[in-house]
Amino acid sequence: MSTLTIPSLQKNHKINRWFLCFCFALLSVYPIYRSFYYSNGKLTYERHRAIMEKRSEYYNPWQYRVLCPYAIEGMLYVYNHTIDKIYPVEEHLHFSIESTSGTNPETDQFVELMQTKGAMKYMIVFIFFRFIEHFFIFFLVWRFWQYFISNKWLIFFGINFLALAFGNAVTAADLAFNTYMDIIFYLLTAHIIVFKRNPYWLIPITILAAFNRETGLLIPALYFISKTDFTRFSFSKFNIKEIGFPKLPDWLLTGVLYVIFLSIFVWLRSHFGYRPQQVWKAPAGLPMLKLNLFSAVAVKAYMELIGTFAVIPFIILYKFKSFPHLLKKWFIFLVPVWFAVHYVSVVAYQTRLFMVPIILIFLPMILWLVENHYSRRNNDQPISTNA
Repeated sequence: MSTLTIPSLQKNHKINRWFLCFCFALLSVYPIYRSFYYSNGKLTYERHRAIMEKRSEYYNPWQYRVLCPYAIEGMLYVYNHTIDKIYPVEEHLHFSIESTSGTNPETDQFVELMQTKGAMKYMIVFIFFRFIEHFFIFFLVWRFWQYFISNKWLIFFGINFLALAFGNAVTAADLAFNTYMDIIFYLLTAHIIVFKRNPYWLIPITILAAFNRETGLLIPALYFISKTDFTRFSFSKFNIKEIGFPKLPDWLLTGVLYVIFLSIFVWLRSHFGYRPQQVWKAPAGLPMLKLNLFSAVAVKAYMELIGTFAVIPFIILYKFKSFPHLLKKWFIFLVPVWFAVHYVSVVAYQTRLFMVPIILIFLPMILWLVENHYSRRNNDQPISTNA
């Protein structure tokens, strides 16, 4: 009996794995389509070339986010010396759109861009790069959420919601490679924390994150706060002495990670030349906060946030006490800081900027809440909240 059953199970496992890959691939394509069709995916080429030529449209901070541009240049080099040698795409394909009703200016600009020498190859690399980012994010999310949620169909539903959120979070954006790479680094950090991997893997993650985007600054702190025990701490009593702080090696590692990150942060600005942050819509600080909270731009931001995340953040606040301890720690540490920094520094209707807390905290919380609800109905016992 076992000799028949085991091969059958292995075959089913392979089918499930390929089915999952197929679905992840489809979900990875959709946000790219939205970026081109509803937003400014076509501007990626111009902005990428500007970065490589050290003339970014928004020099600070775009010029200092070098990881993805140089990775793309490396991929283009490989493409030019492999696939393009066999099939030179720009010699065989000529991009044009014919319409009896005419085209809009954006379409005309895109067609003109595709006729620029080198642009088509860049677009192939851009789309492939963003596709790989999405696919890897979905894979990491699939593994990470299983730490909190046992029902894989529920996790799969959450990933479908996430793909739609990616597709809706395209306002005022090109393909925004560094934003999604930032998500990957935070997910890798989360894996190290929850699955108790070697924490020294945080060193290469921090190095890459520092070359990618400033928001990676919170990665070492996320590790540190995860090692801190707040189970006996009470805000009402404010009994700080009951907090279980990390051991000395965790303090040292966190310090080393910050030295590494800040050294790269300063070196990049020294290497390219420091310029003050450029103004878009309003200066950073109180003027930007007022714009994001009390203006027509604020109304747009609120609608874009609802269109991307629905009302999940409000459900989380409503049921906050019931969630696992680790997720509550991450929420208290990460969410207020993340939203505050972005609300005072950038226009908030760019909802892709809020994906890290949504993926790390909000979505696993809401999925855990659903699973816990049905577990209590079936067993009359709540799932432990000390994960």
